[in-house]
Amino acid sequence: MADSTICTAIQRVEAALTQKPEQGLSADTPARAVLTGGLAMQIHGPGGHTVKTDTPASLGGGGDAVSPGWLMRAGLASCTATVIALRAERLGIRLTRLEVSAQSRSDARGMLGLDPSVRAGPLDIDMQVDIEAEGLDQEALADLVAWADEHSPIGNAVRRPIDVRLSVNGKQRTVH
Repeated sequence: MADSTICTAIQRVEAALTQKPEQGLSADTPARAVLTGGLAMQIHGPGGHTVKTDTPASLGGGGDAVSPGWLMRAGLASCTATVIALRAERLGIRLTRLEVSAQSRSDARGMLGLDPSVRAGPLDIDMQVDIEAEGLDQEALADLVAWADEHSPIGNAVRRPIDVRLSVNGKQRTVH
């Protein structure tokens, strides 16, 4: 059986947004990265939460924390898994297993600006979803995952161009 607490919360939010759709739009909590030494960063989030990143030793970092690229893949995998679980709860599906992994290929020449034809960041991303649920066949599971993949905020953001505005010391800069 689905977790009634989660399902009740989802239904409450759906009802509120159906009545007042304008309440669905809100500013997301900012993430603030602060250089702590070398190439290590501490990222501050809501409620005092922090995450540390570093680059691998091969790029001059200490390698003492996850890389920002890994953090992006972790966010994609976690967000996709969360939306799968959320949708399953909403439909009364009891998941018995859910694991999502995201991996990518990148070319460091893009980040270092060594070849203008090579883009910085991942060249592609592969996601693997391993899922089981009581009473659902493979086709129904695939439909559940496809719906969640389409509605995953991070999955959606990495698939489409989005506006990114850049300010340096308070002054807006044009990004190409």
